Amino acid sequence: MMPHRSRFGPAAALAVALAVLTAPSVRAQDDDVRLPLTQTLAFVDGRGQPVKSTDFAGKWLFVYFGYTHCADLCPWGLTVMADALDQIGPATRHLQPLFVTVDPERDNGPMLIEFTRSFHKELIGLTGTEAQIQTAAAAMGVKVQRGVQGADYTVDHSSSYSLIAPDLKSVLTFRKAEAHMVAAKIIDVLQKAGASMEGVNNIGAFR
Repeated sequence: MMPHRSRFGPAAALAVALAVLTAPSVRAQDDDVRLPLTQTLAFVDGRGQPVKSTDFAGKWLFVYFGYTHCADLCPWGLTVMADALDQIGPATRHLQPLFVTVDPERDNGPMLIEFTRSFHKELIGLTGTEAQIQTAAAAMGVKVQRGVQGADYTVDHSSSYSLIAPDLKSVLTFRKAEAHMVAAKIIDVLQKAGASMEGVNNIGAFR
């Protein structure tokens, strides 16, 4: 399968591998972090409309935190995300992919919509206030820290993916560097939750 290409810069797989998830957590296995979700998460989309975690009834929320000015890590992370969605095929009906910016000061409006669509047509870009972003990140065990001030400031953040269960009571955050590993994790979670795998070919390949 050919990788998704984005006009926002080259990928850097090494940067993904070196990203460290440091939030306190209960670990289920090597790179899994399971946390209870005790509140509704609130955001704003690229059209300025409010979006809440409760707006996607029956869906697993598949979340990646990043920002549009990120040179390598975020484009690679979103490319992996998009490729994983393509690999699981019909199972994507159980998911709503979301990109949550960690740079709400610069990431908003039409450019946020354009950015996410350049990776996958189902991916929705979300922004919000600093407080809303920090609340969401903390809820998913994602670390976010803005760097030195200036026009070209950076934002340090965990390179990880999160799956919020449809009942909105728990979240699984995990780190994987390759699309087939992300796809396998998603299939495993969906199967254990009893989600239908109808139409998904070669289920055994995800094990």
